[in-house]
Amino acid sequence: MPYEFARLVPRPAWGPPLQGWFCRGFLGVSLSLSLGPALFAQSKTTYQDHVFPLVENYCAKCHNPDKKKADLDLTTYAGAIKGSGSGAIVQSGSADSSKLYRVLTHQEEPEMPPNKPKLPDKELDVFKRWINDGLLESSGSKAIAAAKPAVDLTLKLSNDGKPSGPAAMPTGLSTQPLVKTERPGPVLSVASSPWAPALAITGQKQIFLYNAETLACLGVLPFTNGQPSLVKFSRSGSLVLAAGGQGGKSGRVALWDVATGKPMTVLGGEFDTVLAADISPDQSRVALGGPSRLLKIHSTATGELEHKIKKHTDWVTAIAFSPSGQYVASGDRNGNIHVWDPENGQEVFALSGHSTCIRGLSWRGDSKVLASCSEDGSIRTWETEGGKQVKTWPAHPGGALSLSYSHDGQIVSCGRNGKIQIWDGDGNKKKAMETENELPLSVTFSHDAKRVIASFFNGKTLAWTAKDGKLAGEMDANPLKSGVTPRLASADAR
Repeated sequence: MPYEFARLVPRPAWGPPLQGWFCRGFLGVSLSLSLGPALFAQSKTTYQDHVFPLVENYCAKCHNPDKKKADLDLTTYAGAIKGSGSGAIVQSGSADSSKLYRVLTHQEEPEMPPNKPKLPDKELDVFKRWINDGLLESSGSKAIAAAKPAVDLTLKLSNDGKPSGPAAMPTGLSTQPLVKTERPGPVLSVASSPWAPALAITGQKQIFLYNAETLACLGVLPFTNGQPSLVKFSRSGSLVLAAGGQGGKSGRVALWDVATGKPMTVLGGEFDTVLAADISPDQSRVALGGPSRLLKIHSTATGELEHKIKKHTDWVTAIAFSPSGQYVASGDRNGNIHVWDPENGQEVFALSGHSTCIRGLSWRGDSKVLASCSEDGSIRTWETEGGKQVKTWPAHPGGALSLSYSHDGQIVSCGRNGKIQIWDGDGNKKKAMETENELPLSVTFSHDAKRVIASFFNGKTLAWTAKDGKLAGEMDANPLKSGVTPRLASADAR
């Protein structure tokens, strides 16, 4: 099965309508007639000279002082800066983080104009330049300073990454699913908190949080940026990361607080789905990649792009920060793996050995060994002293699709042969999970390595007891609207 099929899920028509953002009728007036030579006479884009003519042509009928749909008046500079009844719609210096630009470019729902194609690119570019240039009112105005982050995500960790206090667990979150589709799509990714019995799995435009011990649903997080392609926990276990988007259109990385489910930030402004991402152990950076063949590293504090690395020759399909934060590794569809210094974006090692697509990267807890798996069926381990290969073994004929280290150095993997297998650090088989030869896509250990959890192409997410490989239960990524209930394997457990 081609790589792309394992990343795609049906996109349901979903999203609560937000009434009154813009009028439904639009006049097709060209930018050149609206703006005249003023666009080319100034180096900065301003509200008066460039944005207001577009507002007057497209938006004023519904968003004026007399008829403020959604409590939004776009006909004055003050009204545009104030925003709607839901808050600000523009964020100085960051068009990609601004509600106005995101709905105009159809990156976020409700898409504007409603039920119509998006505005021409040259007109969208006017809004983008105005926001990025600092929301100038006129040619003589001063730019509005870029907003400071509401929350500083950076933190200090112990050597093993364990938080000093209690590990974060979701509490009081809504467990009502946001989307219910007729058929379950592939569950593309599953992740486990490093320090608590919390699991995260991808669903349809949502992320489900589960208890790894009881298999009870702990919460549902909305992913409003398209379809999530992967999910991960931060090294501290305090944040959950989801990445994805809309194929050929947009891609984003979203972060939530695990305990409260509060959205923390959205990063990236990709023009295709984000296929790989990870957050640094100190939570100061997010690395992401996808079909652009670029590795990008963003600051979580400002959202700014710190490094754009042009080294990969094909889609970036796997990314992982080392537990120490000293390295970030990335793999691509050609089988290449590179290890970088995230501080300066310089390459540390190039790891050659796999013959085709890299599907998974995972670091041993001491950051001295990196494990990789590939569509060539093999698992390989690499040491960071000199970037040399340590071990290689044929793990899954037909292709290895995912792998993950436990705290004690075991590796669990899955592949196209339908098998889920635990290995020791030297590649010796320890225990195989009882499966029905369905296609597994993602696999991980629970925080204490007592359970193995895997997601499947058929829409299932299963848990096993690692010691004996027996099935423990199932978690639902497409539950009924009435709620989510655990499906345990034994009658006694029920």
